[in-house]
Amino acid sequence: MNAGIILPALAGISALTTLTVEAIKKLFDEQGKTYKPNLLAAIVAVSLSVFVIFGYSLYNSIHLSIQLIVITIAFSFMSWLVSMVGFDKVKQLIEQFGR
Repeated sequence: MNAGIILPALAGISALTTLTVEAIKKLFDEQGKTYKPNLLAAIVAVSLSVFVIFGYSLYNSIHLSIQLIVITIAFSFMSWLVSMVGFDKVKQLIEQFGR
């Protein structure tokens, strides 16, 4: 995966994760069901990350590899973090590691 698309891809996946979690929370609240928001965010983040990375690999004819699996796990974790603490904090963390 090209390094130039990692932050935009993370922003996109994180935005989808946050919006999806908010929509699901609203549905659960309307039905009076209880849920754990952090667990819900984790499940949505993993699901969307796997879906997006799988779609990206199919679109670009990339075969399954260890690197792709590691990227998927990293995106899942970072997307989950972004949905809980915000994109600015995660972006700042990534930039600090890049120095």
